[in-house]
Amino acid sequence: MENNEIIAWSVALAAIAFVILCGFIISLLKTAQRSLVTAQSAMQEVKETVEGLQGEVKKLAESVNDTAENIKSKLQSTDPLFHAVQDVGVLISEVTGTARRATENLANTLREQTASKDGNNPSPSWLQWAALASRLIMSAQKGWKQQKDRSYAKEEI
Repeated sequence: MENNEIIAWSVALAAIAFVILCGFIISLLKTAQRSLVTAQSAMQEVKETVEGLQGEVKKLAESVNDTAENIKSKLQSTDPLFHAVQDVGVLISEVTGTARRATENLANTLREQTASKDGNNPSPSWLQWAALASRLIMSAQKGWKQQKDRSYAKEEI
C-alpha cells in the first residue's frame, strides 16, 4: 500500500468517526432538549401551584387577622367585668376588716364588763348594751359607706 492510500483510508476513517461522533452529540443534545422541556413544564406547574396557594394563604392570613381582632375586642369588652370583680374583692376585704374590728371591740367590751363584774362592780344596764350595739352598727355602716365611696371614685377614674 502506498502512502497515498494509507492517508486516504485514514481520512475516510476519520470522517466516519467524525460522523458517528456528530450522531452521538446530536442524540445527546436531543435528550438534553427533552429534559429541559420536561423541567420547564414542571417549573410551570410549580409556578401555577404556588400562585394558587398564594391566594389561599392570603385568605387564610386575613381570616386569622379577623379572628385575632375579634378575640382582642372580646377580651377588651371583659375589662370592666374584671375591674368590677376587683372592686368587689376590695370591698369584701374592707368589710371583713371592719367586721373583724367590730368583733374585737365587742369582745374587748365584754371582757372589760366581765372583769368589772368580777370586781363586784354593778353590771351594765340594758341601756348601756343598747348604746354599745348602736356604736357597733354605726361603725360598721361608716366602714361600708367609706368603701362604697371609694369604689365609686375608682369607677370614675
